Amino acid sequence: MWSAFPRGALLPFFMPRKYSSPLLLLLLVFLLSACRTRTYYPPSAYQPATARPATAPAAPATPARQFSMQALQKAANALGIEITGRDDHALLLECADWMGTPYRYGGDASKAGTDCSALTKYIYNKVYGLSLHRRSQDQWTDDVQRIPIQRVKQGDLLFFTSPGSGTNCGHVGIFLKGALFFHASSSRGVVVDDFTTRYWQDHWLGAGRVKGK
Repeated sequence: MWSAFPRGALLPFFMPRKYSSPLLLLLLVFLLSACRTRTYYPPSAYQPATARPATAPAAPATPARQFSMQALQKAANALGIEITGRDDHALLLECADWMGTPYRYGGDASKAGTDCSALTKYIYNKVYGLSLHRRSQDQWTDDVQRIPIQRVKQGDLLFFTSPGSGTNCGHVGIFLKGALFFHASSSRGVVVDDFTTRYWQDHWLGAGRVKGK
């Protein structure tokens, strides 16, 4: 059947003979390229990769302040307590350093003399970096969150009335451990006392934890 037609007789139905070779080659190239599997790249693939910031190495933990066994033993003797690894060493060493300081009403804490609220104000600033009011009444009303005695911890403040303060706060000290607290007594200077004795129970006002401690 096909032999009845002269060679190239079908070409006029599609294209002029003079363009057949170049156009046919171009058509074959197009068809072959269309059959290839095309890979799809999302727009993000053309964006430059953002380098991840290097993870900074963790800062080394600040070592706890160390105190010599000799200093701690000296403080334990001065305060009349046993000092263990669970105690607040910085607080106890500071308290021990003030033992025996004479009482002096008013003014700032000094080894020449101090009163109860000046002493607590000084020690809190020195040991904890916290600022308390100068007066014991203001420490009681403004500086602490009141807590029941069953929840008291080392360093918490204990408040008492005094013979001349009525129902207001007239005295303040720092709880140490057991039933002992550290304070500046108007008659004996800086000492450690048992707050469960009759005198202190009769003047008991409450306990408080300094805000921010």
